Order: sequence, then C-alpha cells, then structure tokens
Amino acid sequence: MDINRRDFLKVSSTGVLSLTITGCVDSLQKPSDTKTAAGRPNILWISCEDISPHLGCYGEEFAVTPNIDRLAKEGVRYRRAFTVHGVCAPTRSGIITGMYPSSLGSVNMRCRASKPDSIKCFPQYLRQVGYYCTNNSKTDYNFKPPAEAWDESSKKAHWKNRPEGKPFFAVFNFTGTHESALWNSADFDNTHPGRLKESEWQKPENMKIPPIYPDTPAVRRDFARLFERITELDYFVKDRLDEVKKAGLYDDTIVFLWSDHGNGLPRAKRWLYDSGTLVPLIVR
Repeated sequence: MDINRRDFLKVSSTGVLSLTITGCVDSLQKPSDTKTAAGRPNILWISCEDISPHLGCYGEEFAVTPNIDRLAKEGVRYRRAFTVHGVCAPTRSGIITGMYPSSLGSVNMRCRASKPDSIKCFPQYLRQVGYYCTNNSKTDYNFKPPAEAWDESSKKAHWKNRPEGKPFFAVFNFTGTHESALWNSADFDNTHPGRLKESEWQKPENMKIPPIYPDTPAVRRDFARLFERITELDYFVKDRLDEVKKAGLYDDTIVFLWSDHGNGLPRAKRWLYDSGTLVPLIVR
C-alpha cells in the first residue's frame, strides 16, 4: 500500500485510521514488497506525558496553545481517542507493538515483560523498507526493546542524522507535563517555566476546579501549574515543527501529536476513568 500525506489524512478523517495503519504495516511485512522508501512521506511523532485534552483546540479556556491549535486546524483533531491503560509503560508497550498489554503480558507498571521474538516493534518494519527511525528518547515499554527497533534511540537522536535521501520516522517525547512537574507548585510564584512570557503565567485564583477535587489553594496551584506546563509543551511543538519547515520537509511530513494517558492529577493517571484514558490526538 503506497500512501502520501494527503491520502493519509483523507482516510484518517473518515474514522478508519486504525485500519489504515494496519494495512500499511501489513504491506510492509509482505516479502513481495520490494519498493524502497523513496517518495514515501516522513513521519514525525510528538508524544507528551500526562495530559488530557486540556488544549485550546479542544475548547479548554485556560490553555495557551497557539501552535498546537494551528496544527489541529491544518489536520485532524480526534475527540474520542483513548489509551489502553492509565499509566505510561503499559500504554507504550501497546503502542510500539500494536498489541493490547493484556495480550502481551505488560499490564502491570514496570513489570519487565518477556516479549516473544515473533512480536516486532513496528519501527522494525519501517526500517525494513528504508525509513530512518529515531527515538528521542523515552522507551519505557515494560520490556527491553530489540536493538533493531531504532537506528538511534537517545537524547541526541534526530532525523537530521539520517543518510541523504532517506525518509524518516522520528519520535520526540516531551516530559515537562509529567506529574512530577506539578510537585513544586507550593512555590508556584517563583517557579514558572522559563520560556513562558509573564502574560502566559496562570493565576491560581482564576482556575475552575472540577467538583471531584477540593477547592483549596494547593489544588488551584496544581491546576495553574498544569496549564503552564502545557504552554511549555506548545513551545516544544513549535520547535519541532520549525525544524521540519526549515528543512523544506513540512508538506511531505505526517505529524502526530498524542499523550500516553490522562493528566497526572488524582483520579486521572492510573485510573480507567475518562480522565485517565481520554487523550489528545492530532494528525496533520
């Protein structure tokens, strides 16, 4: 199956994205498929940690996310995207293999599952047809990925390192929205993320607190910090897109933006409520 960025978006907008990806992977596995990757679109994955759809393009009034909103306007915004688990490692084991964690034996967090050799990480199939595959840099699959999964997997991994003429599949993971980034909110007034302008700082007293949480100063600070970290994510997205644009590859690149599960506040991450499994998914 040959597919370019425009055709991919046409199919994904009809709600059969999973069938498209399945068909692509199936075609990559066929021994008769001897075509090189020349002419195939690049693929840029921007993954982030611990956010629900708290973005401007999803109607969130406190989110300052102009770059993500623009990406959504150019592509497809999914409103009913759910992860298969409420915490990172089981979810990522499913994403990298295309299998449910319950089938793979990777349901429990950091359980060190033993992946059968017959189960491949999908970048292996992309590499077989000529893609240069990079991961920067989180793995956390609940199993040790095979060396063949990536051309590069480190904090220095980048699609710019690929041989000339090769298309790329590049993953960049933003960790600034992780639950641990909320833990310093007690000193909120002195710990705003460095890249944010003062006009982008959130005010705890303005936050709207869902009724499942106590309306306390600490909870208000946590929500304010969450939205500031999401704005920091927006800057990260801009940086990654600007790199592709500067190289003249933007129109030939499929862009994914997604989160591994819901936000890091109580009753979200680790729980199978919508607050723990409903995530943003944008494809351009």
